[in-house]
Amino acid sequence: MTDPTEVPALPAAVRAFRPRCPGCNPAVIGTDGSRPCSYYDCPGLPAELHVTCDRCMYDFAANDGQIKCDHATCEAAARLKANVPIYRAWVEMVHAEAREQAASHSA
Repeated sequence: MTDPTEVPALPAAVRAFRPRCPGCNPAVIGTDGSRPCSYYDCPGLPAELHVTCDRCMYDFAANDGQIKCDHATCEAAARLKANVPIYRAWVEMVHAEAREQAASHSA
């Protein structure tokens, strides 16, 4: 399994976070094309992983949703866009863990 300390670019809270929502687990998150939490209120979600606007519900990681604000001037949009690289790196880390876990179970 991937050691979270091996991902130094991610804040410690992000490296250590794993979702606790019903039906969500590293394998689900690691699925290609997975999207940010559909609950939009994942318990304990670090602020650095927030990529969906709680006002307009626009998903900045997937670039999906109805744009109800000017993303060029909206302060929330700027903050959430800045989180997208962190979110994607976290997803890749969790995806790698899921692959390693699957490989160890099949061995």
